[in-house]
Amino acid sequence: MITTRTLALFALLCVATPALADDLSAPGALLAARRDVTVVRGDGSSFTASIHYPGTSTAVGAPLNPAAGPYPIIAFGHGFLSPVTIYQSTGAHLATWGFVTILPQTQGGLLPSHGAFAADLVSSLNWLAGQATVVGSPWFGGVDGSRRGVMGHSMGGGCSLLAAQSDPSIRCAVPWAAANTNPSSITAALGVECATRLIVGSQDTIVTPSSTSAMYPNLAGSSQLVSITGGSHCGFIDSSIAFCDSGSITREQQLAIVRRESTEFLLLHLKGDFTRWSECWDAPAAGDGITQSSTRTADIDGDGRTDGVDLGILLSNFGGSGAGDIDGDGSIGGPDLGALLAAWTG
Repeated sequence: MITTRTLALFALLCVATPALADDLSAPGALLAARRDVTVVRGDGSSFTASIHYPGTSTAVGAPLNPAAGPYPIIAFGHGFLSPVTIYQSTGAHLATWGFVTILPQTQGGLLPSHGAFAADLVSSLNWLAGQATVVGSPWFGGVDGSRRGVMGHSMGGGCSLLAAQSDPSIRCAVPWAAANTNPSSITAALGVECATRLIVGSQDTIVTPSSTSAMYPNLAGSSQLVSITGGSHCGFIDSSIAFCDSGSITREQQLAIVRRESTEFLLLHLKGDFTRWSECWDAPAAGDGITQSSTRTADIDGDGRTDGVDLGILLSNFGGSGAGDIDGDGSIGGPDLGALLAAWTG
């Protein structure tokens, strides 16, 4: 039951303020550190993973910096036959903005199991969340297991949707050049209710944009399809590998756009920073280098539920614009409130 006091609290917490004029393609204020770990699955088996996180220094294995924590956690899936090391700059970038990103080093062979890889993404999140409660763990008290996201590139992008479909506790998904998997990530998208931003390169010749685009209309929650003009498949990674393609923009240019587009969506829907609403949901500026399609739902915070949090956000902005503009007409009013109440899940 939602009380007046609860609504007042939501309104106080969710008042919208102008978006910050910072460059999300550049590093944030925190230092990025890395540590390799052994993740234990629920059945007792294990695998190795690399974690990028806000550290007290940039040294490998440096202590987690508790100052801005606890931090949301993200599981990132690598591409086919791709080592996790080619995503190090992405992991480090996200760490500087206050995210802990774990990259499982599994299913790297010629015949990977996509279902098993998706399960390892979920196991990575479960393990890391569990470590937050273990006294003496490097992650004790430092990560927020209730704020879980998934990302991935190519095969890993498709598997991130499989993971989001299987685990409703995942609150945000940002797949890059997501490939269709077995089982099908196109079909799995029908069960993905969290906020999702699919990012593709318009000149990708390895996983063509049409493949990822087929997932977009199936997504059940608030969702976007962002296409980087001139972007390629290998523009998402730190360095070329065998059989790489290229686009009309450089890798450095593409990675800058990828970092900006990923970071703003994660800040909004995983950290709950609603100053980022306009950055994410308004039409992109002409110089942003992207085209964007958007589908808004009544689940304003994108956590897979339409509940009191969403109602509080809408009411705090009622009569204005921004978060809560469900129909996208530029103002928040009765039609938006009606749409929210009609979609209520509690």
